[in-house]
This record gives sequence, structure tokens and C-alpha cells, in this order.
Amino acid sequence: MAAGNLYPRWLPYSFEELGSPAFFFYPPISFWIAGAFDALGLSTLAAINATALLVLFASGVTMYIWLKGRSQWPMLWAAAYIIAPYHLMDFYVRGALAEFAAFAWLPLIALAIERMPDRRALPLLALSYCGLILTHLPTAMLAGIFLIAPLAIRKLWQDPRALVPLAASGLFAFSLSAFFLLPALTLQDEISSSMLWTSYFSPSTWTFFASGNRLSDPAVYFLGFGLIALSWSAYSFWTVVTVGAALAAMGLVPFIWEIEPLTRAQFPWRLLAIVEFAAITAIATGGKRSRGYGVALVLISCSYLIWGVTSASYLSKELQYDRWVTRYSDAAEYLPKDFDLSLLRNGLKRTPDLRQWEQLSRSETISISEAGTVTFRRAAFPIWKVFNESGKEIAYHGPVIQFQAEPGTYSLQRVYLWQETIGAIITLFSAVGLIISSNFRRRSSLPRT
Repeated sequence: MAAGNLYPRWLPYSFEELGSPAFFFYPPISFWIAGAFDALGLSTLAAINATALLVLFASGVTMYIWLKGRSQWPMLWAAAYIIAPYHLMDFYVRGALAEFAAFAWLPLIALAIERMPDRRALPLLALSYCGLILTHLPTAMLAGIFLIAPLAIRKLWQDPRALVPLAASGLFAFSLSAFFLLPALTLQDEISSSMLWTSYFSPSTWTFFASGNRLSDPAVYFLGFGLIALSWSAYSFWTVVTVGAALAAMGLVPFIWEIEPLTRAQFPWRLLAIVEFAAITAIATGGKRSRGYGVALVLISCSYLIWGVTSASYLSKELQYDRWVTRYSDAAEYLPKDFDLSLLRNGLKRTPDLRQWEQLSRSETISISEAGTVTFRRAAFPIWKVFNESGKEIAYHGPVIQFQAEPGTYSLQRVYLWQETIGAIITLFSAVGLIISSNFRRRSSLPRT
């Protein structure tokens, strides 16, 4: 980013310099922020920590904006949202920076839907949900089902005029994020995407009803039932959202995680982000009833204790950062589609054995004096094309770029795919359309003389 490449979809040093198309598939916002800090001179670790601090603060600000006028103590409950157990666990235990950043969008989404059909609500919802999509896709999907859908149904029941702006907001949100979504959804077959959907990453495997279920972390149950108890006395819409999402997050709703698209969530407890938001909203807006608070605090404290101990144990370990930088590890699902998955090592860490390619030249131009096999030190992916010295494209196969060649010079070039071009065009036109729509709605709402 410091060199001017503001959206580096290809990571050239990943997989020991074979490269990785990670950002064709992984949402960019949290890494844009971290990259900006890095470009300003911070070390990588400092940039990650600065990003975490910034998005943590942002989540408190957006929660305060959401609760202002709805609660007597919006600052207090915004602070509670900041230090909620799963919120902190996401970063300090799981190191899930993108999911950690997603918390900041939920209050803005709720605020926009509540304001429908106010003219400012449409761009707010479109931009907020687009931001969530570009931050963390599983959370965006879960929010669409467990937060946006219930809120939209309630709003339409209260005011049917909200239908058009709600639908338009959704259309704008997806089209604004098309520059990312179109490549991400259409290029899955070019990587080892099957690694995303193994049994370990299937949410139904983690449910209470699955044979040999893996949901063994008691903190999930403590927090889930604690948040239900916290919201129960509010007797509100937000209590219903909390209870439904919490039961699903704990894997206590039969078959729900076998329904598309919920099968793509990977882990049911990712729903706890929405549960924490809904429960805090319920208690913040539910009056002064305090029944069940004691039970809730005990249960929630247990989750703090368990995850706090885990976090402390991680923080006490020596960080092998230099080793990670040397090998430039990446997620196994970003390996080329033809990669031999039997070369993965270290169990769930899924570290690929890449030694057979470590002696290859790093050059993007290779000259040969006799016919034979040419292999570039580059993972196969459609953005890479091979041309001979006369400009003719040469077909190759993976998992690294390899082909049979006659004597001559061959060069590797980066080309732009139709998904990148069309996605960018859709995003551009959508941005213009949103500006025009917002301006038109502003003008039409002005009083006439």
C-alpha cells in the first residue's frame, strides 16, 4: 500500500513466494486499515494492534450513536459492548481481526432500519451493510438472517412504506461491494476451496445434536445462557432476537445449520456477535426491571474467566514472529486448485510442504536453449498468463505454473480478469446511483413554496 497498490489482491510472498490470491476472497477493510498503519511506519504487529484498538473504539462509538435517545445511559452500554466477552475473545483468543472489526457495523445497520423510511436511512443502511460485507462475510450473512431480517419485518409491520428503501438499500449494499464479491464468488474453483468445507469447518458438526460434537467450550454455553438471562426481563423484540440467536449459536436448534446458506458460516458460535449486540440493546432499552441480572452476571463472568485464562496463556508464550515472516504462511484454502492436499502437514494448522519448489528461480522471465519443461515459481491462478517472445499466449497447468516449451524466452504477466473489471464497473455505477438517489430524496423531502 505504501508503494501505491491500494488493493493488493495477490500476495507475492505467501506460500514461500509461490504467491496467494488471498484478497480475491478475503474482505479487505480490516487489512486496509492495518496496511495504512503499516504504510505510516508502524511494524506489522504494531499495525495490527493499532487496527484492533481503532475498531474496538469504533464499535463503542457506533453503539453509543445507536443507543443515544433510546437508553438513559448510552455511554455505559456502549462500554459494555466494547468489553463484551465474545467481542474481546475474538481478538485476544482467536486473533480474528476481521470478525473483531465487524462489531462496529451492527449498531449502524440497526439504526438505519429503525429510521426507515427517512431519506437518510437508505444510504446509511447501504453503506453499513456494504461495510460489513467488506469486513467479514460470515458475519454479514449471519447478520442478514438473524438481525436485518427480523428488524426489516418489524419495520414493515409498523410502516409498509419502508419496503422500497429497504430493498434499494440491500441492492446498493451488494452492488457497492461487487468489486470484491464478484471475483470472490466466481473464482472459488481456482483455489483449494474444498478446504473451507471439511467436517471441521461445518457448523452442523459443532451443534449439540451432532454425534461427537465439537462444541466443547463451556464458555460458549455460559455466555449464551447468560445473555438470554440478561435480556429476559426486557420482554421486548430484542429479547426475542437474543434468545433465538443465542440458542442457534450454542447449537441447540436442530437442523438449522444444515440449511443453506447457514452451512457456510463454519462455526455457529460466530452468532455470538449478534447475540451480544441484541442482548445489550435489550437491557439498555428495556426499562429498570432487574430480574435475572444476578444469574446473568454469574454466567457471563464464567465466560470471562475461561477466555481470560486462555488469553493469558497465549500472551505468555514466546511469539515466533520471525519464523512466520520467513515462511509467509497462508490459509490452505488459497493453495492452487490442483495442489496435492496430501502435502499438508501439522493437522489443523494445514501447513503445506512446498520444498519441491523452493529452488525455482524468482524471475518472471525465463529463457531456455532447448525444448523442455518450464516451471515458474508462481502458484497457478487465472490472473497469470505466460507469453513467448512473439507475444503468443502459452497454456500452462498447475499447481505451480508449468508448461512444455520450445527454445526461446517466456515471460509471466499479470492480467485483469473480467470479474475484476465488471465488479469495479458495478461498484462505480452503484456509487453514482446512490449519490443521485440520496440527492433526489433530499430534494423531494424539502418543503415546496
